[in-house]
Amino acid sequence: MGNSFKKAIVFIAVLSVILAGCDGSKSKDSAGVASGEAFSPILISEKDDFFSPDTIRDIEKYLEQGISIRECLKKSGIVTFAEDGSILSISQVSLSSAFAWGIELNDKKLGKDKLDTVLKENDELGISIEPTDPKAKEVKYSVLKINGGTIQPSISHTYILPYAENENVRDILMGTDFVELTVNKRMVHSVKGYVSKSVEKWVIKVNGKELAEDGFDMKLSPRDEVEIKLDRA
Repeated sequence: MGNSFKKAIVFIAVLSVILAGCDGSKSKDSAGVASGEAFSPILISEKDDFFSPDTIRDIEKYLEQGISIRECLKKSGIVTFAEDGSILSISQVSLSSAFAWGIELNDKKLGKDKLDTVLKENDELGISIEPTDPKAKEVKYSVLKINGGTIQPSISHTYILPYAENENVRDILMGTDFVELTVNKRMVHSVKGYVSKSVEKWVIKVNGKELAEDGFDMKLSPRDEVEIKLDRA
């Protein structure tokens, strides 16, 4: 990427695919596979770590020399693709239509029609979030995280949404079609159709800190994370 790309990058995952010509014993230790194939480490920007270390390691296991980028990502089961061939989601992280997943190979941006490029020794693959508007000079986004916990794990998902100036917690919740607030707009009634039971409650957090009852009026800044978590009452 570097200065040659003017599109804002939210995060970069750098993957060095070194499958041939590296130390065999070291490969087995790091990858933990009997075949002895070497899988590179994946480095995620510390400030934008959407993916857990486990997810990163799981993706890296499928990056193999001689196989296309698309096939490697599909085989991981962690990356899903849209009908038009573009990346739809990665590790239960979806993007608003204002953004798109970007792929770089050896610091060169690839179009979605280039994902069938076959990986070679010492390739470096980067994954980023970019604005779909070519005129956009930067990415301003908010993060909405749905956490069903152990009660409703199937509803857990993370959404990257465009940030609006002066938006508050209530604004971001009401801006979705899957979060329903109570009549007074001060509590969550349901998420993805699920209504909490008497022994459960919806906990709202911003950047990991639980909000008070009047917290829905809290103003947000770009890159703030709003989490709706289903917890025991």
